[in-house]
Order: sequence, then structure tokens, then C-alpha cells
Amino acid sequence: MLSAMGMESLSAISGMRSQGLGGLRHHWPWRIAATQLENLPEDELPFTPLHMGAVLIVKPSLDHRVSLISFGVAQIAMDLEPGIRMLVGTDEVLHGVTHTILGALIIAFAVVLLAPPIGLLILKRWNKEARHYKQLWLVQAEVMTRGSVVAGALFGTLSHVALDSLIHHDIQPLFPFSRANPLLGLLSHDAVYLLCFLAAPLGAIAWVVVMWRSSRSVADSMSARDPVNPRPGFWKIWVWDLRATWFCMLLFAALPGVLYGAAFFAILALVAALLLHVPRSRSRISKMGGSARENLRRLAIAVMIPAVTLAYVFTVDKQIPKYAMPIVKAIESFRAEEGHYPPTLEALRPGYLVEVPSVRATVFQPQIRYRVTDGKPYLAIPSADGDAFAAHEYDFSAKTWVHYQ
Repeated sequence: MLSAMGMESLSAISGMRSQGLGGLRHHWPWRIAATQLENLPEDELPFTPLHMGAVLIVKPSLDHRVSLISFGVAQIAMDLEPGIRMLVGTDEVLHGVTHTILGALIIAFAVVLLAPPIGLLILKRWNKEARHYKQLWLVQAEVMTRGSVVAGALFGTLSHVALDSLIHHDIQPLFPFSRANPLLGLLSHDAVYLLCFLAAPLGAIAWVVVMWRSSRSVADSMSARDPVNPRPGFWKIWVWDLRATWFCMLLFAALPGVLYGAAFFAILALVAALLLHVPRSRSRISKMGGSARENLRRLAIAVMIPAVTLAYVFTVDKQIPKYAMPIVKAIESFRAEEGHYPPTLEALRPGYLVEVPSVRATVFQPQIRYRVTDGKPYLAIPSADGDAFAAHEYDFSAKTWVHYQ
């Protein structure tokens, strides 16, 4: 959003200072970046603020077509997972399912819902400060266009995945369809940092110049465009008016599926939706008033989200045997060389298995059960496709996976 440019650019610079970029008033930007790059580990993340350079450099040309607020919210949402993993001390993988194209699209949808109310608060504060300092040319219309919010969210999440994929070995942007990372190594670690850091001030300066030369009221231009609130449209009747339904379904159905690969909550939400909304819609369907149409839309959302979640959970569940094959091969290799099966999976590391692979496209991996009893190995991975005792078990004699439900 054009109106948040100044505030977010200052936030980005402030965030860079917290990363150690001191003395901004006494150094040229490239000297600061060069000094910092020497002290940055080769595989560390340029955390959230540096990603703002991607949108700041294109903001002057795109103008109102992309929302800076939406882009900034997207950066924070994308880095929640690695931030949590750092706090809990996960060293092996910091960037999981959120740093995939599929995860980025899901996060972008959530950002589209959250950014408008956050943006309006920022706009009101921005305009208050601009009027206080009598910089009326910076006063913005307190509306956010639908297109700019969507563009900012998509550009924010997808560019985040692209930039991180260039330098991080634990990112698999095409997961669960492929574990390959075609972007890794296309640009060096230092080049990515330098480009991100230089893009932010250059874009901010260009934006100020464009605003200063325009000498027009942004409020007038924004009012002529497609705001979110002026008339009921697809956004209002399918998203904003039903935001409580979206929130509940995403929280109680989709989130457990993405985090844990759990199908139980999605099934429960689907059953609850059918029991609660179908009778209510049928009782008013003959009148076809506003409430009846709204109930039908609410029913459609309450059915769609659990159904899509179940499709995703069962799809990734079927791929567990494929992704767990490196474990099986490591166990067989250990037996071939040592003459017996390994007592634990830890005995495979690092000679036969560098690390236990991710076996399911979820944030948290299922607990892999392995033991050896009377010389016979047992390898099982919990499955979401079945009851609480369902699991994928590997038959070492038949050399095949068996799905018990």
C-alpha cells in the first residue's frame, strides 16, 4: 500500500540496525552491507526486515497495485515457523512446510484476511503523524484496495520462498511434489544479502521522489479505484462477512492438518458443519432471503475447507512410504555390513543415514517407531488414513510397506 511506504521503510531500517547495521548516518549503504556480510554465517537467514527490499524496489513503479502493509504482514507470517523452531532449539530444519510454494499460497490467503484491519490502523496513525508535521502530501486515503492486498500477500510469500531458496539447504520449495531446490546456489549468500539491503533504501528514495513530484491527492486517486467496502461484491459476501467461519474452519480443521497431518479434526469439523448448517439452510431455503443465502455460503465454506484439508492429509499420507525409503535402505545397508539390524535409528548416524528424513509434508513430523525384537526389526510410521492405530509398517521379509488401518 502506497500509504505505508514511509513507515515500513523506517521499520525495515530499524530492523537492520537491530541486526548490527550500526552507524547508518556515517556510512554509505554499500560500505555498511560489505562490513556486515563479512560477519554473517554462510547459511543464516536474512530475517524478516531484509525481505522488504524486494517490494520497496518495485513500489515506485507499481504504486497502488501492491500493498506494502500486506507484504510486510506476509514476511512476518512466513518467518513464524523458523522463529518458533529457533526458540525450541530445532537445529536440523528451520524452514519447513511454510517455505514451500504450497505453504506460501496458504499463508497468502491468511494474510489477505488479516492485512486490511491491520492496514487501516497503520494508515490512521500514519495520517495523524503526517498532519501533525503538516506534510499533507503524505496523507493517504484510509482504504485498501482488494487487488493491492492480494498482490502484496502473494508477492510477499512467494518472493520470500524464492529468496530463501537461493541460500538455504533445508528449503524444498516444490514439496510435497518434489524435494529438489532448483534455485539453490544461483546467487551467492553475499549477493542475496547485498541486493536485499541496497534495494530497500533505493526503493524508498525513488518512492519519495515520485510522491514529491506527483503533487496530487492520493486520497482522490484511491477513491476512484476499487476499494474493499463501497459495494457488496465477491470479497465482502464470501470473505469479509463470513470471516468468523473462515477463521474457525482454518483454525480447527486446516491448521491441525498442516501442522500434524491430523485428519480427525477436519472430519469432526465437516460433520459439525453438516449437522449445524444444513438444517438451518433447509428451514429458510424457501424464503431465499439474505440470511438463507448467507447460510448457504457459510455451509459451502464449512464443507470446502475440511474437504480440501482431508484431501491434502490423505495425499501426503500416501507418500509416507516413498519418503521413508532412505530409512529402510540405511537399515538394510547396516545389516549387510554388520551382520545384524541396528538396535536404534540413532545407530545409523552418520555412516548410513546423515539425518532422519521428513516423511510427511507437515510442520511436525510423525514419531517413527523402530525396534528389534528377537533379531526381527519393526519399523512403523503413524498414518492419518484410518483409526488411532493406523500405521504404515515395513515388512523386511517381503520388502514392502503394509498399511494397517
